[in-house]
Amino acid sequence: MPSLWSKNTGKTVVIKMKVSLNVIRRDGYVFVNICEPELIGKTFKEGEIRLTVDREFYEGQEVHIDYAFSLLDEANVVSMVGNKIVDEAIKRGLIKEEGVISVQGVKFAQIYNL
Repeated sequence: MPSLWSKNTGKTVVIKMKVSLNVIRRDGYVFVNICEPELIGKTFKEGEIRLTVDREFYEGQEVHIDYAFSLLDEANVVSMVGNKIVDEAIKRGLIKEEGVISVQGVKFAQIYNL
């Protein structure tokens, strides 16, 4: 679980990161979509690349990131949007940094388990 050192208290503070989770089950496939809630409904553009954080695709239950990551094994496709989420996935060894794209400073990654 992510944590920060607090200069004020001299203690480590555990961060309980909440994410938006939308699990879509369709035609025998499972899509797990994880997004930082504040990015939902926004579009980011950089050159020819356009990243739209669509409400229909990403808006869902607000859950702890650990729960969202626990669903990755059953997913055929995982989509992650947001710097904190993607950085945490890299830290946990779920994705490699080389597989991440950034559009206007917002990180995006996908995992395929087909």
